[in-house]
Amino acid sequence: MAEARQAVKYTFLKVDSSVLAWSVEEREAAVREFTELLEGGPTAETVLAYSTVGLRGDCDLLIWQAADTVDAIQRAESQWRSSRLGPYLKVAHSFLAMMKPSPYLGRHKHPDQEGRRTRLKPAGGRYLFVYPMWKKRVWYRLPYETRKAMMVEHFAIGHRYPQVKINTAYSFGLDDQEFVVAFECDEPAAFLDLVMQLRESRASRYTERETPIFTCVRMAPTDALQLALGLSVSESGEGRELQRQVTLIAGG
Repeated sequence: MAEARQAVKYTFLKVDSSVLAWSVEEREAAVREFTELLEGGPTAETVLAYSTVGLRGDCDLLIWQAADTVDAIQRAESQWRSSRLGPYLKVAHSFLAMMKPSPYLGRHKHPDQEGRRTRLKPAGGRYLFVYPMWKKRVWYRLPYETRKAMMVEHFAIGHRYPQVKINTAYSFGLDDQEFVVAFECDEPAAFLDLVMQLRESRASRYTERETPIFTCVRMAPTDALQLALGLSVSESGEGRELQRQVTLIAGG
């Protein structure tokens, strides 16, 4: 039996500015409660938190989840609403997708190949760059071999940047976009250079849209929430906690 495909959800949240007027104690209590919901909820096995504070004006943090069913994602987000912080959280952007193998890889294989995954496997990069994507309809009218040749060129450009790991999820019929792509790396300059080269590829001319683009900084859920609520964040032990998170998700 084929491995079940995971549903993947990107939820970008904006904290109402009125929360910043709460006392430090109230905000710290709200952070603890919400963190417990993330770490003990229906998607706890595959959930990562990222901060967008200071990087986007329309959102403060990203919750990146994966689950075997969309029902689990629904239950998790319902729990968030029941928290003290829930009424003060606005969903600024929401992207639902699903993992599936790429149709353009053919027989090409290499260890830990992203394009063949049916389950999310974050690499643990410090930064995550996320955007929804649509192809022009004419792309799907091209012969398969023509599209495959262009995608092989696309993959080859990506291989020049091994420090950048891509996570592609498919949204056809599930959400407005066709894909959600998420790139992990430890150096934003490498991603910038990769995107510039991808713009020159033949496949790029068939892209309809790939905005908005989000630059996100990976953090332990407590730290991402504290930043969003205007609380100070300690750097001690952060690296160990983040590595623990990714190791658990990857099954290591």
